[in-house]
This record gives sequence, C-alpha cells and structure tokens, in this order.
Amino acid sequence: MLIFKQLVLGLFLPAVVGGGIFIFAKSLALKTESEHTEKEKDWFSGWLVAVALSAGYMVGYIGLEGLPPFPPREGVHWLCYLALTGLIVGCFWHFSLSGRLVTQIALSVIIPRLLLNSAFKYTWGQFEGTIWWVCLAGVIFIFWNMVQQSFIELPSGSSGPFVYFGLSGGTALVLALSGSLRLAQHAGVLVAIFATSWIITLVGQRSDNKWHVFPPGVSAIVTLVFAGIWMNGYFYEEVPAASAILLAMALFLAPVGRIEKVQQLGARRSTLAQIAVIALPVVIAIGIAVARSGLFGESDGY
Repeated sequence: MLIFKQLVLGLFLPAVVGGGIFIFAKSLALKTESEHTEKEKDWFSGWLVAVALSAGYMVGYIGLEGLPPFPPREGVHWLCYLALTGLIVGCFWHFSLSGRLVTQIALSVIIPRLLLNSAFKYTWGQFEGTIWWVCLAGVIFIFWNMVQQSFIELPSGSSGPFVYFGLSGGTALVLALSGSLRLAQHAGVLVAIFATSWIITLVGQRSDNKWHVFPPGVSAIVTLVFAGIWMNGYFYEEVPAASAILLAMALFLAPVGRIEKVQQLGARRSTLAQIAVIALPVVIAIGIAVARSGLFGESDGY
C-alpha cells in the first residue's frame, strides 16, 4: 500500500495531471499565437502552466497526505495551501509592477510566520524570532526574484524544466539523506511534474524552440512550494544548513549565460555550461547531506 501511494499517487498521478494540462497549455498557446495580442497570450499560457504545476502538486499532496486540515497543524500541512496561493497569485501577475512587488513582500513576510508558528511560540525568544523572521522574509523575496530572473536567463525550450527537474531532484535526495522521507516524497512530486514538462518540451522542441516554458506568473507557485519544503526540511527535520543554503542559491548562477566567453562557446555548449554551473551547488548540497548522513563512516556536523 505504501509503494502504491509513493509511486502511483505521489509520482504517476501528478505527472499525468500536470503533464495533461501542460500539453493543453502549450498547444493552445501555439494555436492562438496569431489570434490574440502578445500580452493576452502570455497571461493565458502562464496561467495554464501555473495550473499544471499547482494542480499536479496538489494532486500529489492529497495522494500522499490526504486532504490537509484547516487550520494546518504541522508545517507540512501548509504545502498544499502554498501551492493554491501560488496559483491565485499567478492569476493576477499581469497587474501592475507595484501590485506584484507588494504581493511578493507581503507573502515573503507572512509565510515564515505561518509555517514556523511553533518555533516562534516555543523555541525562539522575541529578539531571536524577529531576526529569523526578517532573514527568512528576505531570503524568500530574493529567491522569488531569482526564480523570475531564471525564466529569462535560461534559454527557451527544455532548459528551464530541466534545471527545475534537477533542483527538485537534488532537494528530494538531500531530504532523503537527512532522514525526512516524508518531505522527500513531496519533493518527488515536483520531480515528476518537472520531468514530465521537460520531456514534453523536449519532444516538441524542434517545432517550437523559442517558447519560454515558464512565464513570469509561474514564479509564485515555484517559489512558495520550494520555500515551504526547504523551511520544513531545515527547521523541522535534519537538513544541513549548508545544503539548504546551496539549494536556495543555485539559481543565483543562472546569469552566467550572459558572460561573453560563455556565449562564445555556441548555443548548445553555452547552455550546457550554464546548466552545469547551476547544478554545481546542488551537487555539493547532496554531497554535504551524504557526508552528514554517515553513509561512508562517521558523520560530521555542518
């Protein structure tokens, strides 16, 4: 029964749901390219891709955990609501820049307080809690902007889904090595969704190699779910601090593709170099988790 939940409800079903909506989003965006303005097309395709990611994750969450209680009793219960919040925010991402900025700041401030409520109440004092709150809000806001920037910096086509497939896969491995199989399964849901979107984009890339898979509105769902999983892993499980920081900062290296010498390598080689540089901190994060796990002898603290 456990294997059924992990493989079918936690991986296969999210891939089918997310992949089906993703295929519809891509085909509709291409079909309506000459029938709508660029702004309308970008908003609609972005909303559909956000639906694919959000619906896929929520299906996987419910398959693994069942319906989340309200109000949530544990940090992991917030993950489903974060996915739903990301979808709602993505629907209105075409609004003004000031509106998007206010939304980013507000959610960056609110989420740590909701997700880590028990730590604020029972673990941290007022001063320590305030420091953590400010730092976490800043990290979420910065990561959100890195996600948005990565959608622009990564080449169009299958590169974007592949990078996020690797990031979610690295997250799942770090969580599993840190002893949190429950959270690793949630990261595995993201692995299934991003792997499906990568394969679908790769198959259709020859006919459309200029389509940016993840429009800006998708950044909300990506940011909130990753942030929720990482915070749960670090504060409620035993994920090494160094691994969590490396995973969160991997996308900071996406602009390496703009370096002149990297661009001189040619389109294919420069893309591979860019992906390799982004993958490096993820690989190091996994290595630290392996060392901490004690698989190869006595574990060390990080």
